[in-house]
Amino acid sequence: MPHDKAEPADGAPRPPPGRLARIVRKIWWFHSLFALSFGVGVMLFARKGLAYADKVLLVLMLSWLLMFVALRFIVGPANRSEHENVLKKGVRLGTNYVIKQLYQQMFFFLVPLYASSATWSLTSFNWWMAPVLLACAVISTMDLVFDNVIMERRWLAAAMYGLAMFGVLNVILPLVFGFTHLTGLMIAAGATPVAVALLTFSVRSVLSFQGIVITAGTTLGLFAAVAYGRAAIPPAPLAMTESAVGHGTFSSYECLPPSKHVLRKNQLDHLRCGSLLVEPGGVKEDVVHVWRHRGRTVARVTPVQLNCDGEGVVYRSELTKLPEDPGGRWSCVTETVGGQLVGQRTFEIVDPPPEPPPDAGIPMPVDAGVAVDAGVADR
Repeated sequence: MPHDKAEPADGAPRPPPGRLARIVRKIWWFHSLFALSFGVGVMLFARKGLAYADKVLLVLMLSWLLMFVALRFIVGPANRSEHENVLKKGVRLGTNYVIKQLYQQMFFFLVPLYASSATWSLTSFNWWMAPVLLACAVISTMDLVFDNVIMERRWLAAAMYGLAMFGVLNVILPLVFGFTHLTGLMIAAGATPVAVALLTFSVRSVLSFQGIVITAGTTLGLFAAVAYGRAAIPPAPLAMTESAVGHGTFSSYECLPPSKHVLRKNQLDHLRCGSLLVEPGGVKEDVVHVWRHRGRTVARVTPVQLNCDGEGVVYRSELTKLPEDPGGRWSCVTETVGGQLVGQRTFEIVDPPPEPPPDAGIPMPVDAGVAVDAGVADR
């Protein structure tokens, strides 16, 4: 847990830690390993228990608000006096421990939600949040690092808090309150700088003229960055679990088309794309299919929602107008109407194989020729 790191008054170097201090240090590292294992369990629960994600996130959000009060008024070097009594120090250390558990639960719970919603491709940029959240989750389990580095530097603690708050608001607003993903994203961008400012500075400083200008400027900057780069933020917990591109005649009871990765130029009738989307509580926002050929947008099509069995919703669109030379690399990109990337499916259109010459005969098998000659010889 956090400890005072004041140097001796005469400036002499601190003596090496004693045996008890080394034992306590090892105990905290074992505790960090246990916390990491527990966090992995939380990730597995979040991945398998998406049906309960709204309830769990609501509880975590309420706990998060309590944690804000603790970070603001109890924990951290700004709230520590040189001569603390045992009770106050115990309250501070206990509060710090609870905060760490909330950090761990929140980060580990968010990681699989953002990972399943991200598009893991080198041509996509919305997968970055999952590894960043995972790194914060792992750091929050390392007691000695979290206590002596993160919590001792208010700006680091505020940065982690801001990232977690932005991440949870982006998920909980559509999931619990039914907002579209774009609306939830904009609200999260507007609320996070204000919360971080109140966490980092005193209320008087934030409400001063300079504080209002800085906070408003930061809020507008983040709002503009999110509005412009919203494609780089996944619409969690909406996920595209399956996608397919097919062609040819529609089959009976078809939802997703038969999946093809390579298609011939002379077989592009009824070229279509299907996306299977899953979101707890139902899809909150309409989607569009963006057809791209060699990186250039060919068409933006509003897909038809199909009545299919099972979990999730299937959206299917058909590309009716093709370029003169459709050969090359294609992609069918699924986006929300607000412009956030949900997923993509790539495929390629190639030239058909050359046809054989019309006068080319079919070679006769050797055995058949022998049999014919034998028959003639018998006559």
